[in-house]
Amino acid sequence: MGKQKDKAVKSSSRRQLLKGALWGSLAVASGISLWQFSLTESVDAVEADDYSYRFLTLDERLLLWAIIPAYLHPALEKDDQESKLIVLHNIDGAISGLPQSTQDELRQLLSLLSFQLAKALVAGIWTRWNQADISALQSFLVSWQESYLALLRSGYLGLHQIILGSYYGEPMSWQRIGYPGPPQFNLPESFYEDF
Repeated sequence: MGKQKDKAVKSSSRRQLLKGALWGSLAVASGISLWQFSLTESVDAVEADDYSYRFLTLDERLLLWAIIPAYLHPALEKDDQESKLIVLHNIDGAISGLPQSTQDELRQLLSLLSFQLAKALVAGIWTRWNQADISALQSFLVSWQESYLALLRSGYLGLHQIILGSYYGEPMSWQRIGYPGPPQFNLPESFYEDF
């Protein structure tokens, strides 16, 4: 009789433990879902942009919108929406011209950083991208640049090259750095239009 009572108590304890684990898992999952939902990005300038993107998804554009000024600070201010849109367009065009294998690697990197939980864990940014301040974004970039993991250093370098190239290739940035532009020769204006 005592053994049956012990079995019943153990069985009841297991059921309670399983129920508790199930409810705990559901609470954690819904907490993460609510947290991710609350961090949904929204930037009117990015969402209203009617440029026909060939590569970048909306989530990737929102991510880049936030980190472009962190790479380019102080040359480009966080609230310079027009310049950031031009850089986004240039990034999309540049990536579209890369080999498929490189595009796939960039897609994986951008997707990782666009996912809220991954962003928090690998970048240390727990807020929305567009709500993170420049110093937090620059700290994330420096941590990747100086990481002992080659994968993070490669991610930093890839973003660095594509963002800086997309900004400094534009005439709008030349005046800010004192670059007079490419040398002009006595050639017809149509020659320069091809470039």
